[in-house]
Amino acid sequence: MNPQANIALRRSRQTLLLLAALFFVPFIAAWVIYSFFPDWRPTGQTNYGDLIAPAQPVPALLLKDSEGKPLDLLKDKWSLVYLGGETCDAGCIERITLVRQIRLALGKNLSRLQRIYIAPDDAAEAEAISTLAKDQPGMQIVVDGGANGQRATDFFKSADPQAFYLVDPNGNWLLVYTGNIDPKRLLEDLKKLMRLSSIG
Repeated sequence: MNPQANIALRRSRQTLLLLAALFFVPFIAAWVIYSFFPDWRPTGQTNYGDLIAPAQPVPALLLKDSEGKPLDLLKDKWSLVYLGGETCDAGCIERITLVRQIRLALGKNLSRLQRIYIAPDDAAEAEAISTLAKDQPGMQIVVDGGANGQRATDFFKSADPQAFYLVDPNGNWLLVYTGNIDPKRLLEDLKKLMRLSSIG
């Protein structure tokens, strides 16, 4: 083989090795960093609410309207669920109003989100309707008619009685919002989810 052919062959091999290195070195470096330097892993999260991982399918809750008719609500739309108490006090009203404003801020996507207020019994549902229905048009106010162990409070377990639970249109519980809610950040969560998802 003549010298020029040897040089050309050597250059071809060098080019091939360089291309292989450019392709494989980043993967190898990432594996080494991930495996041997756990403190370097990103810990930030992009969602504002507390993520439920893995997402939990909501069981078939027995939710009834004021006439006792069962409703199948937690499907087909994004849902912000609030578990009401015996009465809806000033803190409850403030929380419910905040979520109404957040929903309105969704603009063209507001019809993709429903607000659901679940009362623990018939008397609490009647009180919630009396207190909230006028100023909260479109909010679903229902009573939890399930037996013990099969109620919304048995599934959505939070130390915060003022929590909101986000359920996706497939009926999966994804996020919980507790404490002093930042409306801008909750709105960002909803916009991002709706942008990434074609369902609901």
